[in-house]
Amino acid sequence: MKICGVIAEYNPFHNGHARHLAETLQILGSETAIICVMSGNYTQRGDFAVLEKYRRAEMAARCGADLVLELPLSSCLSSAEGFAFGGIALLHALGCVSYLSFGSECGEIQLIRQAAKLQKSQQAQAALRHALAKGLPYAAAMQHAIMGLDENCSLLFSQPNNTLGIAYCAALDTLHSTITPMTIRREGAAHDAKYAVDAVPSASLLRTLLTDGQSAACQPLMPPQSWAVLQDAMQQGAAPVLCDAVDTAIVSYLRRLSPTDFSRYCGGADGLEYRLYEIAQKYASFTEICAAAQTRRYPLARIRRVLFRAWLNLPANLPYMPSFVRVLALGKYGRDILRNMKRSCALPVIMKPSAAPKHYPSLASILEQDRLADDLYALAFPAPALRRGGESLRKTPYIYFFNKHNMQE
Repeated sequence: MKICGVIAEYNPFHNGHARHLAETLQILGSETAIICVMSGNYTQRGDFAVLEKYRRAEMAARCGADLVLELPLSSCLSSAEGFAFGGIALLHALGCVSYLSFGSECGEIQLIRQAAKLQKSQQAQAALRHALAKGLPYAAAMQHAIMGLDENCSLLFSQPNNTLGIAYCAALDTLHSTITPMTIRREGAAHDAKYAVDAVPSASLLRTLLTDGQSAACQPLMPPQSWAVLQDAMQQGAAPVLCDAVDTAIVSYLRRLSPTDFSRYCGGADGLEYRLYEIAQKYASFTEICAAAQTRRYPLARIRRVLFRAWLNLPANLPYMPSFVRVLALGKYGRDILRNMKRSCALPVIMKPSAAPKHYPSLASILEQDRLADDLYALAFPAPALRRGGESLRKTPYIYFFNKHNMQE
């Protein structure tokens, strides 16, 4: 069986995501199986996922994914490099993945692979350190570092999907993986755009619509199967899940931290811990703290990730290498992939979270960390009845059934 990996957040799953999966299958063949490694309840920009992870995995399975696995929590709340490495390491550990497909603004895999190799060169690393010392954010510093080596490659770092694609290829090289990367040119609205092009939005637009109470405007921008999951979640009070709902809880915790405490989560000796400590005492909301702490040197996404890691007690030095495989959903070829993984996977495969600590006692601490993160996320559900702790332990993978004529539940 030909298997292709995809790393995504699907926050939420929209028409652009469906197009990416369709074009991947068009290139590799319709019988290709798709494994999605998906962020859990926290996202790379430092925020709650607008919809709980099992529901987002259900969206993906209904829309063509064959197996949906959870990205390790530490990678979810990390830089592009950590996010990419965690996803690639998980796909690599499965031992059955032949391809990686990702979207990019440039759509040229050779140029992206060349940029990944250049950024590891001694010249680029020396120039990067010099640029970071001047206070440039990482992406801008890397673009500056590559400029003297290859101008075309350096321009890739000015666009977020290109940058993430470079990080994927760099991770493949680091792991000496045999997975072959391919890229699909991103069409439709740009990353973080507040509009849609040909009914293809950015996920940011959908989240804005949900936050503003305009959920009906999301329907034409999502596949029907995905929209049905979102609609059901909203009717049950399970969406949208917004950070503002636990604003006081986060700020009250941050105010207990000293600069030394903050330093455990900052991932660098650049003084950010002192800035966060001072600002956490001055402002009364998470949004205000993030806005006040943001500078050219400290981008907003980094600030948000650091503060979320502090709230969840996820030190910056936690490894990105996955310790286990958590299955969130199965689609058409899901069972076949799992059978293959029994022979090839280098990691424990968890289907029932409640039974995992008993079967894998060595994983108890990291499983407990995940449980706590899910319990804190649950506090933000719109419906009070859903805010109980321990519910994530009772979850099992969503399974999408098919018959020979059509996809059926």
